[in-house]
Amino acid sequence: MTVRDDLLIDLINRTEMSGTGPRITVVTEGAVITGRLVAHRHWAMCVAARLGDDGEPDARFAEAFTREAEEPLGYPPVFIHLQGCQLISGSSTLPAQLGEFFRVPLSAVSAWSAR
Repeated sequence: MTVRDDLLIDLINRTEMSGTGPRITVVTEGAVITGRLVAHRHWAMCVAARLGDDGEPDARFAEAFTREAEEPLGYPPVFIHLQGCQLISGSSTLPAQLGEFFRVPLSAVSAWSAR
């Protein structure tokens, strides 16, 4: 996002207050990604829970995401956090199912649409 998009920033801030936002599609550096906009804290806690599941080899990384969830947010936000993501089009190096949680820097978003 080379130009500050106050409407997208407002949408992110409203999502931070309510916990979840609308489904959103973003164009970012050659990829089109869709998912539900979620609060930073929700995103980080869900990733921590997924990594911390018993028997998972990545459980040792859960602590970093738990700390991330506790960090105060700055203004304006730097990232957009998505849940239930899919790659609509773009680089073949990304899988069509991107995973449950995705984080995109706002500086990389060149266009977006809420639905």
